[in-house]
Amino acid sequence: MKLDEDSPIPLYYQLENIIREKVEKGDYGVEEQIPSERELSELFKLSRMTVRRALNELVEEGILYRKRGQGTFVARKKIESVPELIGFNEHIKARGMKPENKVIEQRVMPCSKLIAEKLQVKEGSKVIFTNRLRLADREPLAIEKSYVPYELCPILLDEDLAEGSIYECLKQSGYKPTEATDEVEAILADEYLSEVLNIEVGQPILKRERKTYAANELIEFSFNFYRGDRYTIINKKKSL
Repeated sequence: MKLDEDSPIPLYYQLENIIREKVEKGDYGVEEQIPSERELSELFKLSRMTVRRALNELVEEGILYRKRGQGTFVARKKIESVPELIGFNEHIKARGMKPENKVIEQRVMPCSKLIAEKLQVKEGSKVIFTNRLRLADREPLAIEKSYVPYELCPILLDEDLAEGSIYECLKQSGYKPTEATDEVEAILADEYLSEVLNIEVGQPILKRERKTYAANELIEFSFNFYRGDRYTIINKKKSL
């Protein structure tokens, strides 16, 4: 396929459509590495900047993704969020994939002013903080940083959260999660997220702040950082 230099359609967008069509037709298979920026630049007689813009657009759409130091690859279909209030393991299993959790940190700590405001408790109150890397089919998908008031669920501190569930621990302590409110925004991966999620610095991230309730009582607050190339959040609405 060739570019039309006389077309009013920008060259980067023409290249973007060519690559998209190759992915849709299966010329570039799932998880297959596509030609490098240099190779595409030489093949289509384009500047590296133009090629990079086309690839960036496709990465943002979730059609392609980058591996640090390796190149650009065709992405698998994104994992969609679910409307039900269920744990990560159930969610991933429902998608026909194998969940895995790696506990980075799990400890009691005094909560900061920010977390105190989020949990509606006094600054310095004891909370159980957990930081976990979430994987689906061995691929890093998200980082979850959770804060639970210590007095609500002290057994959480001894729970093996590589296998266990924060929601199940809360339920055992008499606080069954019944609803949650989410705030979602798009951010760019910093060096920390880049390293733990095995993506390039600057790749899109979906940041979700969640408050979980048992009846009307706030029982958990969490920051969740999802890879934008592998996860999408669906928000369904009905007309009145």
